[in-house]
Amino acid sequence: MLANSTHAEKMRYRANHEHEPGVIKDVFDGSHYRSLLNTVVPTGEADPYFYFSDKRDIALGLSTDGFTPFKKRDKTCWPIILFNYNLPPEIRFQKRYCIHVATVPGPKKPWDWDSFGWPLVQELIQLELGVKAFDTISQALFLLHAYLILAFGDIPAMALIMRMKGQNGISPCRICDIKGVRFNSKTHYVPLRRDQIPNTQPPRYDAANLPIRTHQNLMQQARKVEIAPDNAKRERLAKKYGIKGIPVLSSISSISFPFSFPFDFMHLIWQNLIPNLIDFWTGKFKGLNHENEGYFIDEHIWDEIGAATAACGATIPAAFGAPVPNIATKRHLLNAEMHANWTLYIAPIVLQGRFKRPQL
Repeated sequence: MLANSTHAEKMRYRANHEHEPGVIKDVFDGSHYRSLLNTVVPTGEADPYFYFSDKRDIALGLSTDGFTPFKKRDKTCWPIILFNYNLPPEIRFQKRYCIHVATVPGPKKPWDWDSFGWPLVQELIQLELGVKAFDTISQALFLLHAYLILAFGDIPAMALIMRMKGQNGISPCRICDIKGVRFNSKTHYVPLRRDQIPNTQPPRYDAANLPIRTHQNLMQQARKVEIAPDNAKRERLAKKYGIKGIPVLSSISSISFPFSFPFDFMHLIWQNLIPNLIDFWTGKFKGLNHENEGYFIDEHIWDEIGAATAACGATIPAAFGAPVPNIATKRHLLNAEMHANWTLYIAPIVLQGRFKRPQL
């Protein structure tokens, strides 16, 4: 791309991005990227240079997740994709610019993602050291550096590549060190307030001031797990710390655990919170008794909302996104984009006056 005159200009987006303190407009306004700008690359200590000191240096993001390629949806495979953040936001996620580096075959999720990710990590380490490339703008060869700064996906996928125990562990969060309490023989519950639960410390967590994990602490815990004398001790430490060992991605110096693995809005809101909220309104959430509650929407009213939702497809321009089907009868067809469109453009109208006890 740097050897192509048209794409070489597009690749200067990162270098031309102007950061405004306190304003987040792009990934280059994030705290992790900003901190890298003042950090010396460890591999270059003999001849020191900073991350992204050359305007042609490339910032990369990694994404992976399982998807079902067949209609039966009983088998999955896992693509591994890189995104080129040097390109402008309006084109960087277009299919032709996504770098599909590998696909982990199914039929189930990979037991050891690191074994599949290692060839990619080798290349990313080489890109940190630099590879010879041609710059068509300066008409000269130069040493190109590329740095992986982010990895993202849903919570189970990130637990896989970070080698975390996941959402059902004693330490379920990859960002903070909050501890779960036993709910039943297989599940841990993670309440903020726990002063009514015997032998549980601390009595309360402040949601605005949780104990945040650090890269150094997380890697120390991973090493303790790795050097455990036997499997039983290793498993106890993994449960305690929430991490099963040293992830292969920690070999890349531009990655910071856990700050390079942010939670993404699509999975948290459009595929989790909104579907759960709809279940809550329609009395289908977790088997709870919702009858006669102020938020409960009767079935015949929800059917009207579904019909009104489907009718909106004829009047909302296609530029706003995929049309939303009948949310009452065809909800299984809704993807994240449709949940977003319904929440932002349709729900404020069709839900007006539908609740028994509206809250201001």
